[in-house]
Amino acid sequence: MKNRLRQKIEYCGLDYKSEIKKLIFINLLFSVLTAIVYLLTREHNYCIYLILFDLIVDYLFLSNYGAKAKAIDEERENEFVTAISYFEIFIENRNNVYQSFNKVIQYTSEWMKEAISSLLVDIDKDKSVQPFVNFAKKFKIKIATNIMLSIYSMVDQGESFEQIKQFQLIFNELLKSKQLENVEKKKRSLSILASLPLVGAALITILLTIGVISIIGDLVNVI
Repeated sequence: MKNRLRQKIEYCGLDYKSEIKKLIFINLLFSVLTAIVYLLTREHNYCIYLILFDLIVDYLFLSNYGAKAKAIDEERENEFVTAISYFEIFIENRNNVYQSFNKVIQYTSEWMKEAISSLLVDIDKDKSVQPFVNFAKKFKIKIATNIMLSIYSMVDQGESFEQIKQFQLIFNELLKSKQLENVEKKKRSLSILASLPLVGAALITILLTIGVISIIGDLVNVI
């Protein structure tokens, strides 16, 4: 569990020790606040509410890393599509695979530049399919492997019209799947927005119920 959390935090480009210190600080803050509230009010209910709120904050704090990691994966997948689009242009203009990837680098982010540069270094050392497979593994989309295998076939068998056409067919599949994914994502975001009023009404009801119960409890104690 600890190793998985550390990997996820570092994957997001954050410092593990700093993030853990933030989490400890949040819990200490709530602990002190709970102790102060109890000393001033002697009400167990308020302490329970603060503890529950602390647990919710902890959950949101930790789940934020998963959301960040997912956003990074999506950003890299989108950049992969963009990079391969540029690659397609260069390969159609009679550049070989190595030259095409080398020219793509100038249009990419720092992370993608490093990934493609590493791919080119590996291609120099290893003429097998392995460098292409390793590059594809950097992305979550399964079709990335098919695309890189198709590109390797151009290296192995030459950048013929048939090989380029096969690559374009596979790449078009990726474009279609990404378009469908974006449509589904838009639908999900709209459905979430539609349900927000219901969630808000439920939270207000819960807060009112807790308030009423607290008032009744105070009245019972007075009587």
